[in-house]
Amino acid sequence: MIVGQLMGKNAVAAIGSTTSLVSFILGFAQGATAGMGLLVATSFGSRNPQQVNRRFGVSAVLISIIAITLTFLGVLLADEILKLLGTPTNIIVPAQTYIRIIFAGIPISLTFNFLSNMLRSIGNSRTPLIFLGISSLINIIFNFVFILFFHWGIAGSALATVFAQFVSAALCVYHIYRHVPLLYWHKPLHLTFKEIKIQLSAGIPMGLQFSIIAIGSILVQRSLNQLGTEVIAAFSVASKIDQISMLPMSALGTALGTYVAQNAGGQKYQRVLLGIKQTFKLSILISVIITLLILLSNGRLTYLFISNPGEKLLNLIRLYFILVTPWYILLSGLFILRFTLQGLNYNLLPMVAGLIELLMRTLAAVILVGILGYIGICLSAPLAWLGGISTLIYRFWKAIRQVEQMAQLKKRGEKEIS
Repeated sequence: MIVGQLMGKNAVAAIGSTTSLVSFILGFAQGATAGMGLLVATSFGSRNPQQVNRRFGVSAVLISIIAITLTFLGVLLADEILKLLGTPTNIIVPAQTYIRIIFAGIPISLTFNFLSNMLRSIGNSRTPLIFLGISSLINIIFNFVFILFFHWGIAGSALATVFAQFVSAALCVYHIYRHVPLLYWHKPLHLTFKEIKIQLSAGIPMGLQFSIIAIGSILVQRSLNQLGTEVIAAFSVASKIDQISMLPMSALGTALGTYVAQNAGGQKYQRVLLGIKQTFKLSILISVIITLLILLSNGRLTYLFISNPGEKLLNLIRLYFILVTPWYILLSGLFILRFTLQGLNYNLLPMVAGLIELLMRTLAAVILVGILGYIGICLSAPLAWLGGISTLIYRFWKAIRQVEQMAQLKKRGEKEIS
């Protein structure tokens, strides 16, 4: 938003051209931390503080290794991948600058995501939200400072993002040190292969799920790059608005996954069922409201990102939302299905759903773009959501039936005891 206002649509296009690649690398890391957080949530729900602390320590070691590896690979390969994606020559240099800095900050970003997921796993969702709000405010302020006063351009925007993440990570560390002894880090002595396997079996599938979906976005980005800077800028702005619009639905899904893991760990099956039902209703309502708001105001929203977009850019963005936002109701259901299954420890199937999403995005990038051009790009996301939800819905229904049966068995057992 700030880059578009201060530096124009070419700068927006440069940052937009890196989005899929950043999502591929950071998505894996963030997914892995979320998966490991669900394990901690299960231990917390079963009232096993020793296991909570142990799993936190093992996760911290594994996430540190992942962070170092991804930083090295990201910085090393980013330039070549941008070239392979066919990034236009007039924006490739600022795109390379931006992505190098973002990838150099992966350990900082991963620290915040890891600690915030761990806080959520023990029932504290409020504190990470506050720290994220502070981080967003700092990001806005330092974007202005670095771009307007220091004239650092694209590099200034990237540095502002990394600095904001550093502040949020430091706040998480301080909060845990002062208030959450359950998450004090102790070097896990005698680290066993079984422990590593358990943590990775939860973290890696969820990380791969995020990355697999991002691979589809990379293929779409390559097709997009062939349509010119104007289209890249339009799709970048629309995607940013899209991402903001998805946040409430994504947050509800993430919260539901933690809630399900905690209550399933504590054998509170009726609470699991009630939470899923209520979240479904709320998420669908939110998706409908967001759809209507965007369809009515996407033109005005565009001016928040680019001060002088032009009629062609406005029309491209308007077309994107006409084609995409009516499918938000499907996306809201996909988040519920995916995170419920992960909360119930079905880790493999959501990754399979990610592969189906990749297939659908690939078909859009390879086939639809050749036939429909920009419209094919727009349809790639709804097709991916449709593929994902079609893969998960049967397993979700069976999982709910199993939870209902366990709830009935527990209720019957309590009656017999009484």
